Amino acid sequence: MQYALLFPMFVYLSHVYSQNFVDTVYSINTITNEEYGQLTNFAGEQVSLHMDISYPTNDVVPSCGRPLAIIIHGGAWIDGSKNEGYIPGIRADFAKRGYVAVAINYRLGFFQTEIPKNCNIENWNCINSADSSEWSRALYRGIQDAKGALRFMINNQTTYQIDASNVYVIGESAGAFIALGVGYMDHEAEKPIDCGAIASVLAPHQNYYAPCIQGSTFDIPIQDMDLSRPDLGSISGNLNPTAEPYIIKGIGSIYGGLYEDLFTLKTYSNSPKLYMFHQPNDLIVPLTFNRLLSGFNTCAMNTGCLNIQHRKWTYGSAGISNMIDTLNIPADFKPEVRYEPTTNNADCIQQALNPILGGHQLDNYWSRTSSMADFFAESIGTNDCAILSSLNEDLDYTNVFPNPVSDVLNIRIGVNSEITLYDMQGKIIKHICASKTIESIDVKELKIGIYLLKISLNNQNKVYKVVKQ
Repeated sequence: MQYALLFPMFVYLSHVYSQNFVDTVYSINTITNEEYGQLTNFAGEQVSLHMDISYPTNDVVPSCGRPLAIIIHGGAWIDGSKNEGYIPGIRADFAKRGYVAVAINYRLGFFQTEIPKNCNIENWNCINSADSSEWSRALYRGIQDAKGALRFMINNQTTYQIDASNVYVIGESAGAFIALGVGYMDHEAEKPIDCGAIASVLAPHQNYYAPCIQGSTFDIPIQDMDLSRPDLGSISGNLNPTAEPYIIKGIGSIYGGLYEDLFTLKTYSNSPKLYMFHQPNDLIVPLTFNRLLSGFNTCAMNTGCLNIQHRKWTYGSAGISNMIDTLNIPADFKPEVRYEPTTNNADCIQQALNPILGGHQLDNYWSRTSSMADFFAESIGTNDCAILSSLNEDLDYTNVFPNPVSDVLNIRIGVNSEITLYDMQGKIIKHICASKTIESIDVKELKIGIYLLKISLNNQNKVYKVVKQ
C-alpha cells in the first residue's frame, strides 16, 4: 500500500524537477502512416506522402500548446524512410520531452545516368545522376514536401494542441539539407534555375532499375517514366496551403549541409537558431567545403572505381558556421548557432574495419540529441503565442505606410499608443511610445523579410505584417 502511494508521488516529482522540453519524462501515443498529401515524383508518378505523429499523453499542456518538431530522414534523396535509422528514436524522444513530434516521408528519387556504370560498392551505381541538376531538384522537392507537412500540422494544431509559435525542424544527412532549406530558404530569388523547366533527360540505363529505381520510384518501369523536367513551382510548394501563421524557432542539422548554388544564408528573412553536429571524417557530406560524397568517392577510386559524376559543391557544418560568422549583417540578425564537431579522423579503411569510427553517424545518440533539445528549449517561452494570436490578417495598410518599405516606416496612430516592431521569432527590434499622430521608424538597416508591428492603446492590440524590401 505504501509503495502504491509513493509511485504517483515519484512521477509527480520527476516532472516537477525535470527540465522542460529536455528530459524524456512523458508517456506518448503514436499515429502511424497519416497521409499528408499526394504529389508527382521526379518520374511523373503520383505518390502518397505519409507521416508518423507522436505526442505526450500525460503532460500538462502549456497554455500556448506544445512545440512542434518535424523530423526528416536521410538517404541521399534516393533511399531512406521515417521508420529507419535514428528517426524513430528522435521522434519518440522529442515527444517524451513534451513536443508533438512528426517524422515524415518525402518524394525520393532522381534520374540516374544513361551510361552503364558499375562498381562493387553498395549504392555507388545509384548516385551517378544524369546531371548535377538532378541533385538540386531532388533536394528542392524534399524542401517543398517538408513545408507541406509542416503546414498540414499547423492546419491541425487544435487537434494536437500545437504551439505554432514554437516550430523546430530536425534532419539527418539529406534530411538535414532539407531542414536547412525549410528554415532558411524563404525568398523566391533563392530558387535555382535548374528547378524551373529544363531539358528532358535520356532514360536511365536498365542496369539501375532493380538496385536503384525500384526503391525510390515505387516500381515505375523505365519505359513508363516521364523524362521531361517541368518547373517545380515555388519554394514553398502548393501542398496544404494555410492562412495560419507560425514561427520556425530552430533547425537541427545532423551531418547536413548546403549546396553552394542552391541557396545561402545571405538572404534569409527568418533567423531560426541552428544546432549542427558533424564529424571531420564524414565521407558523405564534407565538413567544410567540397563536392558532395568527396570522401566516399576517393575511397571508391582507391578500389578501382571511376569518379561519381555530377556531384554538387557543398558547404558542411563547419562551412556553414563560418558563413554565418562572416555574414555582413548586424550580429543580432544572425542565427544563434551551437556547432558540435568531434575529433574523429579515422580514414575510410579504418572506418570499414571498425564501424564505430564511421564519420557519417552520431558518436553518441543520447548526448547529441539531448544537447539539441537543451539548445531548443532555451528559446521556448511561456507565452510565445501572444504575437501570433493577435495577428490580424485583415490588414489596414492606411495606418502603416509605405508597406512594403525600404527606408522609413510611418505609423499614423493616436497619441500615447505603444508601438513595437518584432522579427518573426518574437524578438523586439524597436519599441516607442507615440508622442504625435504620425511616428516614423528607420528600417534601412533591417534585413529583407517580414516583420510584425504591434500597436497597443487602451488595452487593445492590433498587429500589422510589414514587408521590408
